[in-house]
Amino acid sequence: MGLLVLSAAIPGCGLQPIYGDRTGDAVLTRLAAIEISPMRGLLGVEMYNHLRDSLSPSGQPVSPTYQLQLEFQTYRVALITDSDSQVRRFNLVVATTYNLFEIESGSLLDSGSSRVVTSYNVIKTNNFGTSIAEQEAQLRGIRQASRQIVWTLTVFFKQLLSDTTQNYENRGTTS
Repeated sequence: MGLLVLSAAIPGCGLQPIYGDRTGDAVLTRLAAIEISPMRGLLGVEMYNHLRDSLSPSGQPVSPTYQLQLEFQTYRVALITDSDSQVRRFNLVVATTYNLFEIESGSLLDSGSSRVVTSYNVIKTNNFGTSIAEQEAQLRGIRQASRQIVWTLTVFFKQLLSDTTQNYENRGTTS
């Protein structure tokens, strides 16, 4: 009985599916029209590839409409220390900022930031193992930051298209 009441109340809560309505295809089309500016370094390449695969699985757009510019930095923060004052665990932070431009007009459409925290352990007896753990934490952070940016852009385009549709529909009505 409670499930029936809950399922009846959910449609009125204002939540809407991203891909489940008529604007879903338009959102995917807009995401696929984003050109990503190249980034430096191994982590930059990882972020670029993850974003490219998420935004447009078929590859770089032939004639992009939008350009996504990103900057990110990683840093670590000591989290747990032993009784001998040696750090045994680090938080690794990936801080990202992005700007989405319309290529034709050069206008800034959206900007935002992402902050992801991952962690890794320091292995007392194995520097190589610690180095690998840090690299894996960096890659996890880059992938999570990429997912956050894709989600934010998806919501941006969904709202943009929803506002455009509502404005168009409202123009046809008279009071």
